[in-house]
Amino acid sequence: MELAARNFRPTILMVDDDEMLLSSVRRTLGCSFNLVTNSSAVAAIEWLSKNQGMVDAVIADLMMPEMDGIEFLQKACALAPSVPRMLLSGNVSSVSLRDAINRGMVSRVLAKPVSPSVLREALNDSIASPLPCGRRRLITSAVVTGEIEKNHHQIVVQPRVCARDFGVVGGEVLSRFGELQKRFSLDEIIGASEDHPVINQLTSNVLRLLEQSAADIQPKLGYPARISVNCSPYSLSNMDFVQFLLQRVAAFRQINIELEFEITEHNAKVLSEPFIRNARYLKEQGVHLLIDDFGTGNNSIQLLRYNFYTGIKLDHGLVSRMMTEVIDDSFVEWTVNIAHKLGLKVIAEGVETLDVALRLQKYGVDEIQGYYFGRPMAPADLFAGIVQ
Repeated sequence: MELAARNFRPTILMVDDDEMLLSSVRRTLGCSFNLVTNSSAVAAIEWLSKNQGMVDAVIADLMMPEMDGIEFLQKACALAPSVPRMLLSGNVSSVSLRDAINRGMVSRVLAKPVSPSVLREALNDSIASPLPCGRRRLITSAVVTGEIEKNHHQIVVQPRVCARDFGVVGGEVLSRFGELQKRFSLDEIIGASEDHPVINQLTSNVLRLLEQSAADIQPKLGYPARISVNCSPYSLSNMDFVQFLLQRVAAFRQINIELEFEITEHNAKVLSEPFIRNARYLKEQGVHLLIDDFGTGNNSIQLLRYNFYTGIKLDHGLVSRMMTEVIDDSFVEWTVNIAHKLGLKVIAEGVETLDVALRLQKYGVDEIQGYYFGRPMAPADLFAGIVQ
């Protein structure tokens, strides 16, 4: 757990040509934030263009030699529009401040000199607040980690059934954020997390909550219970986190739960060298990896060429269109045949009717998951409403 938690603090990009100020900020706020500081606005923009998914706030000085702070924040807005932007200024006119707010979409202006406590408070407030001009601010990783740390993150389990006889054979663990999901969709929440260190914290918390619920889950999902957990390619590209997962797999085996990890196919990191290397290592250690959302993106067919996956999960949208779209229906049938030739099991998600379940059964799908057989439920309520 320490491994996953120690990496996460909100990441702040701060640009100022005053090296003494940057040094002071690193010293005083380094315990609260991951600070990326730069005295070059040009270099900072280049860094942001490659790392915009990791940043939770941007701070810039108004007066810089290469470009002024308003121009810098305008470029930052184009690269990362959902990230709050703050301007540090001296004595400037109201016209200049209005220009900063209008062009750079600045959420906060702070007058120099600024104390560390004021800067800390302004950062925390900006990260949690809407952008100016009524624009809806997208969710950030900092908000997600706050919900986890406040114990506002729960898990539910959706059962999987054998396609031959519809008997329960396993389940998938899914995340829920009660309060946060009143403002954002689950896809938005996960999307804000999956390429950021907070995704490690989220996955670790899922496993912690699953372990706490083992007594409710294990007797209801078989012996051993096969439970799948979503895992970001970002996480599996980090060997330290892979070692952490292996420790958890071994611990769960001691309580008769066999973990499987679902890897979404649309993330570009599934084709990266670190991910491929670590995925092969996990396969060698006997860990099962499933291709999630199969059929939704450009990587689906290419991923079948790798030998470290043990199964695929047909995307729920693809499955739901089977009965009305000939192309989707044919693609599902073809995918099942190809996957079985490669020694992969096939799980169909999003099954809501008996007709679809019977069609999948005819095509030879191995397992089925969907509302027809059971909605995602709290571990203690698992089995309620499952079709037998």
